[in-house]
Amino acid sequence: MSEHDAIRELLALAAADRVLGHGLRRLPTPQAPAMLVERTRQQIQLQLAAAAEHATNPWLLGFLVLLSWTLTIASWPIVRLVTQGMTSWLDLGFRGAWMNLVIYTLVGWAVGGAVALALALRRASARRTA
Repeated sequence: MSEHDAIRELLALAAADRVLGHGLRRLPTPQAPAMLVERTRQQIQLQLAAAAEHATNPWLLGFLVLLSWTLTIASWPIVRLVTQGMTSWLDLGFRGAWMNLVIYTLVGWAVGGAVALALALRRASARRTA
């Protein structure tokens, strides 16, 4: 078999391939079933909603922590004002009420820190499994 015969066979193969390609282009594009399209759209919406929630959760948590600290610090003068009025009425010392407020605040901060740590660990484990 000469080189010319091999090229003739390849030319015939190329012509058949071209005809097949034109025929395939004329066929209609296959469409996905409507139920599959709807299920895929719903899953994408759920994933987008979850991503948006994960993006806003740290900001919301930070805002709530800042709000709680602000309210705690702002409540000290109010408690002092109220307890001074009561202590003068009951003739009690202010030192006990002040210490109770300090202990209450420290316990609140410790509990808030523990909750923040637990949420951070939970989020880290959720990221590892995702």
